[in-house]
Amino acid sequence: SERNKKKNIEPVDTTAILKRISELSLSKWSYKSDDDSIVHMGPMAQDFYASFGLGNDNKHITPIDSSGVALAAIQELYKLVAEQKEMIRELQERNARLEARLKDG
Repeated sequence: SERNKKKNIEPVDTTAILKRISELSLSKWSYKSDDDSIVHMGPMAQDFYASFGLGNDNKHITPIDSSGVALAAIQELYKLVAEQKEMIRELQERNARLEARLKDG
């Protein structure tokens, strides 16, 4: 998906995307034309469009849009995990210093 073929490029608020995903209703379902043994999972196109405003209409979810939303959420989750790892490291160091002080009396 080549950059020079695109227009109106703007950054994404990954925090907002992750929040919207957490509020998005997900379901298991079958198409009316499918055998009942064929099951899919995901949001309804109307809900996806209402949450993200992506695509041509509220009747379809394109793979590029669902992938983009998923990648934005992954980036935000990565940031959160990195922040938590740093917080855990700092707390472990603080705990070690406190335990050392207790041993020293």
